[in-house]
Amino acid sequence: MRIGVVDQTAAGWVAAAVYSRTILSSLDAACNSAGVELFFLSGGDDESDAKFRAKRMRLASTDYLPAEKQLRKLFGLKEKSRALRGEARLRKLLRLRGESDLFGVARENSINVLLPLLDLPPWRIAPGTIGWIPDFQHLHLPQFFAPPDLRQRDTTFRRLAEKATVVMLSSEAAHDDFERFAPEYANKARVVPFPSLLAFDDLKDDPVAVRDKFHLPEKFALVANQFWAHKNHALVVAALARLKSTGVRVPVVMTGLPSDHRDPANKNFSALLQAIAAAGLNDQITILGLVPYSDLVSLMRTAALIIQPSRFEGWSTVVQDAVALGRPLLCSDISVHREQVPGALGFFPTDRADVLAELLEAHWNKLTPGPNSLLEQDSLAAEREFSVRHGQSLLRLCAETAQRSPT
Repeated sequence: MRIGVVDQTAAGWVAAAVYSRTILSSLDAACNSAGVELFFLSGGDDESDAKFRAKRMRLASTDYLPAEKQLRKLFGLKEKSRALRGEARLRKLLRLRGESDLFGVARENSINVLLPLLDLPPWRIAPGTIGWIPDFQHLHLPQFFAPPDLRQRDTTFRRLAEKATVVMLSSEAAHDDFERFAPEYANKARVVPFPSLLAFDDLKDDPVAVRDKFHLPEKFALVANQFWAHKNHALVVAALARLKSTGVRVPVVMTGLPSDHRDPANKNFSALLQAIAAAGLNDQITILGLVPYSDLVSLMRTAALIIQPSRFEGWSTVVQDAVALGRPLLCSDISVHREQVPGALGFFPTDRADVLAELLEAHWNKLTPGPNSLLEQDSLAAEREFSVRHGQSLLRLCAETAQRSPT
């Protein structure tokens, strides 16, 4: 069996890159011990990927059709940045394979199974395919999507359900949504929760140095989400405003990409900044934006508390990182958080700033800044055991997929 892990790194979605490398890391160890060949199909050039035993197969970001480059130059058109509409079907009809053709590369290298796939072409694919649907947010929170985005997600997810050999979901909550969304394909669903990427590396950096670099207070709470509307940062601001009126001060640091493709004018982020200023919390809330992953890990290690206020998740990487580091958590009261971290300090409804304020007031004085080396060691040991189970689950799923796929 030959397995191909597809790099799903996408601009504007940090979690896709993390997820791809979590899959690669878990399978790298499992395949090595089982004698299974593993490939990593990627168009990127991340030096950190060199640590994997998987064979690297480079995919071009895009290819030119015959004579297309010359015609573009002749007519003064800019360089090609993505495939043309309908180009994949045209290439199939003309039997033209390029270096960006994921499935052609897989076929030529006798790869039996590809994962994780966020979409599939409508025609028959030779390798076995494991589709991945991160979540069904658009069904629960349609107000955060434009009508074309809603239609696209519906179409893509239905195509995955129909065409993929099996469909991988990260939580029982997502599995329930899949059964309601595509009941005729419910038998394809497989739930595979994933560990933190921290399970595969040793903690090296001095986390206090990063805290000092950003001139942060010794004790702070951390919100580590991209600044998307459904991540619900505004609820944290409202809770802090309530606490301020009673004389309770909780410094908060917020990190994450400060943009959302669904909100090109960044209205949500602007509204958040204005809410902070209007509440007089500029000296209490520090927004760092997107920080290097190593810095984010250091901030999580030193934070006295991690708050996850999101209105919807498929399986939260922030929560899993906090679990891997043994950091205290307050989470929004959604089903996946209850499933993922039942031992959190507390849960609050996504529209109840008063409940979050009460939880913060009840716990803040008892919490201490990190890092806590003993707790980190124990938590990471448990997370590494989880990663081994995750790799074995993926390997079994790949074997099942190879057996079920057409020849």
